[in-house]
Amino acid sequence: MQISATCIRQALSRLVPLAWVLAAWLIVSHATAPAAAAPADAAPPATGQAGRVDRTPAELTAIARLLAGVDPQSGSTDLQAIAGTDVWKSHRKASRYGDRHLQDRLERMDRWQRTTLPPPRTGAALIYPFSGPDFVNAFALFPDYKTYVFFSLEPPGDIPVLTTMDEHQRGELFSDLRGALNDLVALNFFITPNMQENLHTEALQGTVPVLLAQMGLLGLTVHSVEPFDPWPSSAPGASAPGATEGKPAAAARAEKPALPLKAVKIEFDDRAKVRRTLLYLSLDVSDSQLRFYPEFEPWLRSFERPTVLLKSASYLLHGGNFRKVRGAVRERARLIVQDDTGMPYRLLLADGFQISLYGQYERPVKLFENRYQKDLDDAFGSARSTDPVPFPFGYNWRKDGRSGVIVALRPGAST
Repeated sequence: MQISATCIRQALSRLVPLAWVLAAWLIVSHATAPAAAAPADAAPPATGQAGRVDRTPAELTAIARLLAGVDPQSGSTDLQAIAGTDVWKSHRKASRYGDRHLQDRLERMDRWQRTTLPPPRTGAALIYPFSGPDFVNAFALFPDYKTYVFFSLEPPGDIPVLTTMDEHQRGELFSDLRGALNDLVALNFFITPNMQENLHTEALQGTVPVLLAQMGLLGLTVHSVEPFDPWPSSAPGASAPGATEGKPAAAARAEKPALPLKAVKIEFDDRAKVRRTLLYLSLDVSDSQLRFYPEFEPWLRSFERPTVLLKSASYLLHGGNFRKVRGAVRERARLIVQDDTGMPYRLLLADGFQISLYGQYERPVKLFENRYQKDLDDAFGSARSTDPVPFPFGYNWRKDGRSGVIVALRPGAST
């Protein structure tokens, strides 16, 4: 969702007053939750990068639950002791309303997907372009996938070392974490400019704490969190052949990507104790930047008949800057579940997908009004299913029951 902060805030302020009431309430709740006073010589918050240690699943799961404002139930004595502090109790209280709101939505999504979406193939992957740290939507709609592949601009960061923080530092982390989750709770999507601010505070840096908090809220067991190199045999930042055509050799060697690749692998167990994997890549996947990472496109295509989720994607695949990602989706996807911001409807038709439409089509919000699709509007108008989608999906969340979901299945790919 690579759009200017000024434009989106102006557009949303005109279009989404009800949700911002909820967001404002949550912001107030996280801002006013009491935290211990900062000592005069407070040290910077500790993260897992400093003196990285191996953590057991019990420790990781306890950290995830503490971040979520849920009783840890396991972990070391020091971790369990955090749940007895005033700062954490305030965090739990401030999180409770948003947690209930989110859980109710996720239950409706789960019921909908079980009666609407085809089951995954054995060992299938879900690919979620432009995801941000939006794990809850991916897991609510696709709970039975072996591998979840996310890529977006936000850095992964690391696991907060809660036991080495003082009370003030933990209070700041919990407060910033609730602030980072406000948009997801209120709007059901993350706003990129807000993430650029919320995930770069002194206390909270990167998506890993946000992802872990969501896993803790969902009652999952976190098995491991490790750095991940998707193509270890390649030199980092190597340019593709011809990428620097016309430039002097010295300048070509000095050229670097605007966003160097960073990635993390999180292995977790669902409530049935089935092991699953989340691969999160912080990477600019525009065509101009992928010249630094020519391995990305064949790596993405290596996932056999994946399911693809495209949601609140700023219509990035409608333009000419993401042809490589769009081509991989068109060539490889078995199933695409999206709103109107994902693949253009005309391309789904051209590729012969069997398309089912749910809910209704709303014209794009003012910020993207030039992305109106008349063919999609006509298709929704003549669709047999007029039942509203029972959860917000995409930018038109502000009108209850007005979301539209496009489910595109490749012919012959029902199994």
